[in-house]
Amino acid sequence: MTEEDALARAAGLGGPWQGRSAEIAAAIAHARSLAASFPRPADERAEPMPAYAVPAPGAAGT
Repeated sequence: MTEEDALARAAGLGGPWQGRSAEIAAAIAHARSLAASFPRPADERAEPMPAYAVPAPGAAGT
């Protein structure tokens, strides 16, 4: 089993995708390029943005 076959199977792509390895490879390459385009923080524990806090009931002007 190739990497493309394993990733297609993990994504739930079954019989209809047999013989369409070019499309699967293109989708994998696109996903990898998207993942690589996001900057990674130097510290793995750093949050990329502040955590969302739900306002307390009645604090939003009511």
